[in-house]
Amino acid sequence: MTRRKKPRLFSFAREVEIGHFDEVVMDPSERALLEGVVDAFIEICNTQAVSERTLGPIVAAARHPAAYVRGVGITRLTVLTHYFEDAISALREVASDGDEEVRLYATASLPNTPDAVALPLLTDALADASWRVRKAAAQAASAFPAPQLVPVLEEAARHETDARVRIQIELSTQFQRSR
Repeated sequence: MTRRKKPRLFSFAREVEIGHFDEVVMDPSERALLEGVVDAFIEICNTQAVSERTLGPIVAAARHPAAYVRGVGITRLTVLTHYFEDAISALREVASDGDEEVRLYATASLPNTPDAVALPLLTDALADASWRVRKAAAQAASAFPAPQLVPVLEEAARHETDARVRIQIELSTQFQRSR
């Protein structure tokens, strides 16, 4: 398997990061949460450590009902999985959240995590109750080379009842077999 690169643990200046929200986020509570995410991420970058206090706002954002906030949180969380075991545990929890939209976003982000994180979570997501999450898992399974997913995809295809998901599983299986 081809090793994927680890993203650089880096943050822009706070004003630059927060400036990105000006035209997108109008709700004051969402803005406050996003500022908390930025502050926590900057602290993590500076200290090269996570804690409940710094990981908390990122996980809260990853589980937020607003898609933009959720996307920011999950994106930061996936970067942190390359560096911190606590972030991996947090992503596992987010990926099994009771909210289908949260699971959907988390599943779609798995190609941005280390293989050791992505592969078991993709396996779980391929068995999710939601066809949308299963389809996202099948799509994510074709975003990076991991031939060891072939038997997992084949097993998922045997049990899949939704045609939309089955088609994507087949496409991902073909992609992985060609690697």
